[in-house]
Amino acid sequence: MQNARPTDISDKRKAWIGEARALLPLLAIWGAEWIFSALVDFAIIWRDLSWLKQAALITAVAASFVQIWSLRKDLRSDSGTVTDRSGWGHPVFLLLPGALLIAAVALLEAIGAVGPLFTPVLRAFILAIGFVQVGLLLGRPFVYLGLWLFALSAIMGVWYLGYSAIVLEGMGGISLIVSTYMLRTWSK
Repeated sequence: MQNARPTDISDKRKAWIGEARALLPLLAIWGAEWIFSALVDFAIIWRDLSWLKQAALITAVAASFVQIWSLRKDLRSDSGTVTDRSGWGHPVFLLLPGALLIAAVALLEAIGAVGPLFTPVLRAFILAIGFVQVGLLLGRPFVYLGLWLFALSAIMGVWYLGYSAIVLEGMGGISLIVSTYMLRTWSK
């Protein structure tokens, strides 16, 4: 088995990021939503602002649909057919694993399988696993980011469960925004 040269790996990483570049705003949208949700969780001590969390979620979903819609328009060639850049069909299918994870967490919350205190921990664990998975394709910084978030989630889940909503949503949002910045920098 031949060792891959670092330039080959870097070129592949740039190609993968180039294909998914239009999806990067989704990371920023959801990172901002997580940070805003953490701030609302902090401010809820003084006032009942739980409606703001609902509004932020609806805004993030709407912004995501707008971004996906604009992505669909960008992928159309002059003939009006969708171009295949990813090798898996339509590039929007890159979102499918994330959508399935979100649906799984929503279902677990809806049926009461996850208590309200453990929901942020579950979300952070899923995000950490996603970072490690992406890191296996794109580089060690994502693996380290995933391992850090996993360790933070474990610590918050065991010792500081009451603060997990604020800390894990805040740190998860910051990590999503940082990953957006890293991917934009790497694609240049």
